Amino acid sequence: MTLKRFVFGCCCLLFAPTAYAQVQTGSIVGSVTDASNSVLPGVLVSLAGERLIGGTQTFTTDATGTYRFDRLPPGDYLLKFELQGFKTVERAEIRVNAAFVATVNVKLEVGSVSETITVTGESPTVDTKSNLQQTVMSQDILEGIPTGRDPWSLAKLIPGVQVATYDVGGTQSMQQSSMSSHGSNTSDVSFNIDGATVNWPGSGGGSTMLYYDQGMFEEVNYMTSAIPAEQMAGGLSINMVTKTAGNAWRANLRYSFSNNDLQSENHLDIQRTLPTFLGNPTLKTYDANLSGGGAIVRDRVWVNGTIRKWIVNKLTNARNLDGSQALDDNDLKNYSAKGTISLTTNQKLMVSYLWNNKIRGHRRDSNDLIPDIAAVRQTNPASTTQVKYNGIRRRLVFESGFSVMDGQTNYLYQPGTPPEAIRRVDNSLGTADFASNREEHQPNSRHQFDNVVSYNASRWGEHFVKGGVQWGRLFYEQDYTVQGHHHVEYSNGVPTQVRLWNTPTDQKNVAHVLGFFAQDSWSVGRRLTLNLGMRFDNYTGIIPEESAAGGPFIEARTIARTEVMDQKSVVWRTGMVYDPMSSGRTALKASYSRYGLQTGIDRVTAVNPLSPGSKTCPWTDPNGDGKFQTSEINFAQCSAFSGGISTFYAADGVDWPYSDEVTAGVEREIMRDMRVGAMFYYRTNRKQLGVRNIAVPTSAYTPFTLTIPNGPGGTVRNPQSRTVTVFNLAPALVSARNNIRDNDPYLDTDYRGIEFTAAKRFSRNWQMVAGLTIGKNEGGLNAVTGGGQSATADLNDPNVTVFSRGIIGNDSKVGFRMSGSYRLPGEVTLAGSVVSNTGYPYTSTYDVTRPLAAMQGVSLTRSSQTVFLSERGEERLQTVTMVDLRVSRRFRFAGHSFSPQLDLFNITNASTVVSVQNAVGGTYLDPREVLSPRIVRVGFSLDF
Repeated sequence: MTLKRFVFGCCCLLFAPTAYAQVQTGSIVGSVTDASNSVLPGVLVSLAGERLIGGTQTFTTDATGTYRFDRLPPGDYLLKFELQGFKTVERAEIRVNAAFVATVNVKLEVGSVSETITVTGESPTVDTKSNLQQTVMSQDILEGIPTGRDPWSLAKLIPGVQVATYDVGGTQSMQQSSMSSHGSNTSDVSFNIDGATVNWPGSGGGSTMLYYDQGMFEEVNYMTSAIPAEQMAGGLSINMVTKTAGNAWRANLRYSFSNNDLQSENHLDIQRTLPTFLGNPTLKTYDANLSGGGAIVRDRVWVNGTIRKWIVNKLTNARNLDGSQALDDNDLKNYSAKGTISLTTNQKLMVSYLWNNKIRGHRRDSNDLIPDIAAVRQTNPASTTQVKYNGIRRRLVFESGFSVMDGQTNYLYQPGTPPEAIRRVDNSLGTADFASNREEHQPNSRHQFDNVVSYNASRWGEHFVKGGVQWGRLFYEQDYTVQGHHHVEYSNGVPTQVRLWNTPTDQKNVAHVLGFFAQDSWSVGRRLTLNLGMRFDNYTGIIPEESAAGGPFIEARTIARTEVMDQKSVVWRTGMVYDPMSSGRTALKASYSRYGLQTGIDRVTAVNPLSPGSKTCPWTDPNGDGKFQTSEINFAQCSAFSGGISTFYAADGVDWPYSDEVTAGVEREIMRDMRVGAMFYYRTNRKQLGVRNIAVPTSAYTPFTLTIPNGPGGTVRNPQSRTVTVFNLAPALVSARNNIRDNDPYLDTDYRGIEFTAAKRFSRNWQMVAGLTIGKNEGGLNAVTGGGQSATADLNDPNVTVFSRGIIGNDSKVGFRMSGSYRLPGEVTLAGSVVSNTGYPYTSTYDVTRPLAAMQGVSLTRSSQTVFLSERGEERLQTVTMVDLRVSRRFRFAGHSFSPQLDLFNITNASTVVSVQNAVGGTYLDPREVLSPRIVRVGFSLDF
C-alpha cells in the first residue's frame, strides 16, 4: 500500500456523513425477448460498474424474461446479456440516479454467444415505473454550475421550488432559507443524507442542524411530488447521496475566492434618493474543499472523506454608532468520512460521520436596521453518525440503519455588551439597538433506527414490494435568558410599551416517532405500473419533570412529567404510470397522495409551561430617561405571557395535520439523453394547527375607525391617507389568556399550478435543467408573513383576521429556472443559470398607539395595535431575475487535471429590491435589502 493510500485511509477512518438508505440508490429493470418478441427466460444478465463494491453482479431472467438490479449507487453501469444460441449484447453507459428506475429492454439475435453487439450511450431518461417527481443535481450540475455550493442555493435552480432568499455567489449560504414546493407547508421539508432523516428536532421540523460539505456528495436529489410511502411528509425532500469510493484512489481539491475588489456597486441609484441606504456588499468569501478516497482492500474495503473551510463576510444595510457599516461575518468548518465494507458478496456495511461548526459573528433574524452590538453571536457545533447494514438473499433484501444527530446551537450577546444594556426596538422604523435580544443554548439530538425489507416477486405481473419500521427519538432543550429580563419598544421614536420576559427559563422536550410503511411497485404487463403505498405513524410528545428558577416578572416553577400528545396518522400513496408504446420513452403519470405534516418538537414546546414567553405593558417613559422602572407601569394593564405557560391542546385531542396532492402529466424523451415534461399540481393543506384564546372571544373586541397618514399606493414623499378599522379589546380582558391549540379549518390552503420541465444529461458537449412554473397558493391569513399553517396568532382576534384569505408563503405567480453548460473546443466550458421569479408578496402594516386612538376618543386597551392594510398578494416586491456565468478550462497532465474557473454572479448587476420596511412610518417602503451586487469569483478544481 502506498503512503498516499495509507495516510488518506487513516484520515477517513478518523473523521467519518449521516443517515439511512431509503432513496439513495436506483434500479435497472427490464425484459429480454427474441426477434419475434417472445420472452427469453434463463438469460444471464451481468452488471458491472466502478461504484459496485464486491464486483460484478448477475441475475438470470425468470419465466417472464425479466430481470432487476436494485440498490445501485448513482453512476454509470455496463449490462451484458448472454444466452446460448444468441449473440451477446452489451449496453454501456447506463446512467442510474438515486430513486430512478432505468428500464432497459433488450432483443437478442440468433447467433454465437461469442459474437457481441455493443450499444453505447442509450441510457433512459424517462422513468416509466415511478411517479416520483424529482430533479437530479448530478456531479456535472453540482460542481459544473456556479452556485453557493449548499442545498439552499442549489434549490433556487429547481423547478417548482420557492426559496425565501436570493443567493448571489454564496452570500446567503450561512443561514438556512425557508423553502416550499407546489404549495407545500414550509415545515414540509425533509433533509436526508443517503436517505436518512437529519432534520433538526426544533420548531416544525423543516430545518436541519447541519451545514453541509458539498464535496461529500455524489448527487443531490430534490423530490417535489409523488414521494413514496417510505417518507412521511410531502413537500420538498432533499436527498443528499454521499460519494462512494472505488478501487482506484482519487482526490479532488476545489478552491474559490472573492472580495470587495472583485465586485461592483449596485446600491448607488437607491442611495441618491435614500442617502441612508448602504446596500449589502461582500467583503470576502473563500471556499477550500478537499475530498477523495479509494480502496484499502480491493473490492472489499473502501474509504473516502472530505474537509472544508468556508468563509463568507459581508456588510448589511445598517450603521454602527461609530459610523461604520454593520458586519455579517461567517465561518464554517466541515469534516466527514465514510467507510464501506463488503462483508460477503451479498452483505455490505457502511459507517459514516460528519462534523461541522458554524460561527456567525453577527446574526440578524430580520432585515431591521440592527448595528453590530444588537446582533446575535451564534455558534453551532453538530455531528451525525451512521451505521448501516445491507444484506441480500435471492429476491429478499434487508436494510438496517442507526444514526445519531447531536449538537448544540448557542445564541450569545456580543462581547463587550454592558451588563446593564437593554435592547431597544422601534416597531415602526424597523430598528433595534444597544443589545442582542437574548442568550440562548439549545442542546438537541435525533436518534433514528430504521429497518426495511424489500422483495421482488413475479406473480400477476412484476412486484417490487417494500415494507419497514422507522423509529426516532427527538430531544430539544432551550435554556433562555434576556438581559434585564425586558426590552423597551417604541413607535416612530415614541416609547409605547415594555416587553417583560419570563426568564430565566430552561425547557426540555422529548418526542418519540414510530412509523410503519408498506408499498408495492406493480408492473402489470410491460406498459402499466401501479405504485401503491400506506403508512402509519405515531407521535408521542413528552415534557419531562423539570424546573425553572424565578425571575423579576415570574415566580419559580416546577412541572411534573406530562405526556402532552399522542397522535396517530394513516396516509396513503397511489400512482399510475403508463408507457403507451412500451418503448421506455413516454410515460403518462397520475397520482393521488396524502402526507402527514412534518414532525418537529413544536408540538411539545407549544404547550410547555417553561418555554420562553413575553408580555407587553403600556409604557411612555414618564421621566424621559430612556430606561424602564417598574414604577412606570400599571401591571394590571399588561397582557398575559405568551408561550406554553398559557397554551393548551383541545380537551378532545388534535388530529395530525395532512396534505393531499394530485398530479397528472406526461414525460417524453425527445432526443438522446433529453426528456421534457408537463405536469399539473393540486395540493391542499388541511387540519392545520391554530390557536384561539377562548378566554377572549371575538365579541370582546369593539371596532372603531381611524384615518392613518399613509398606506399601500403611497410613499413617504407622496403619502396616501386611508381609513382603517381597528378592534379594541375590552379592558377587563387585557390579561385573560387561555390559548387552545386545535385543528382549525380557517387555515386551510389550496394550490393549483402547472409546470413544464426539460432535462438533458451531459452528452454531446452540453447539459441542461429547465422549468417554468405557474401557480397560486391561497389560504386563511393570520399574520403579516402569511405563513399561517402551523404557528399562528390568536384567531379570535379580528385584528389578525381582518383579511381572511390571501396568498400564502413565498408564492410566486411565475417562476423560471434554467441551468446548464456547454463544452467548447479546447476543453473550454461555459456554464451558467437564469433564475426569475415574480416578486414575493408582502403586507403593509400600521402601528396604532394609544395617543392616536385617543384622538378618536378611544382609550386603547393594549399598548399598541398592529393593523394590516392589505390582503396578502395585493402588494408584491419587484420581479427578480438573476443570471450567473462560469468560464473554465481543463488542462490534463500525467493522469491528473487542473481547471481554473472564473465565475460571474448577478452578471447584469441587478439591484432588485428584495425586502422593504412594510410598516407605515418615517421609513415606510424604504429598501432594506437588494440583490447582492455583481461579484467575480476566481477558483480552480484539481483532480489527482
